[in-house]
Amino acid sequence: MSTFITETWLRERHGLSEGTELHLPADARLTPAARALIEARRLTVKYHDEQGRLFRDNQAGDGAEPEPVHGLTGQAESVVACCQLCHQPAEHKPEGMTHLNARELVAKNDPRLRLRAQLDAAIALAVWLQVELREPQELVAWLGDLRSVLGQVMRADVLGESLPGFSIGGLDDGELHRLSHAPLKYLGHDHLVPELAHGRACAQLNLLRAKVREVEVCAAEVFIGPGYQLQRKDLLHALNRLSSALYVAMLLSVLHQRGQPWPSREVLLQRLQGDRS
Repeated sequence: MSTFITETWLRERHGLSEGTELHLPADARLTPAARALIEARRLTVKYHDEQGRLFRDNQAGDGAEPEPVHGLTGQAESVVACCQLCHQPAEHKPEGMTHLNARELVAKNDPRLRLRAQLDAAIALAVWLQVELREPQELVAWLGDLRSVLGQVMRADVLGESLPGFSIGGLDDGELHRLSHAPLKYLGHDHLVPELAHGRACAQLNLLRAKVREVEVCAAEVFIGPGYQLQRKDLLHALNRLSSALYVAMLLSVLHQRGQPWPSREVLLQRLQGDRS
């Protein structure tokens, strides 16, 4: 029996920031509205079976069977990695080395691996919050987007690809930046320093915000060289904006705890646009 994927199903279960990779059941059938949403947001779709194997639509088309791919790289081809020092193919991975990407093996104390470990921890914490914080629905959607963008940052670093544009709760990076810098003006609550009275949700969101800041500092150590030679500006910018998004979510959670509804994307945009009129 096929699993029919509707637009509502996608919005309830996945972050839909631009460039997100969706993993759908192998028997998934998309409704026209769901397919339109995927195309509009430029989402990538892959399919998983009950054994956790990942597949993509066969590039040959014409009803060809889906082809298996690697879970992180998304590639069907197997690549032989080479040692970064001697540049020779490595048939067996030494204990003190691991993959930097599909083609390179590096020592396990490489700074890039420290960054990925921090990203891994941030993703784990984001998933835990998705499990813990099940309401309001708007916060659930924010967490889905946050988890998605963290995964995109990891993927972009591993594959050496540019990070696509993203949004959290339907707000782009510039809008999130403005909200986080003038919360009293746009949200009705001034800047806060987390404390017990702010409640459980705020405290949990603050854990993730602090972890994202650790990731950002680690990324700066990797991608800012002597004389401020800046690499991967896209990743550093994204991590900074994720921190802003989590700070805004903390403020909104405090207001929600006090009985105020979580403002929709449309309401927040109206407040921002009203400032420009």
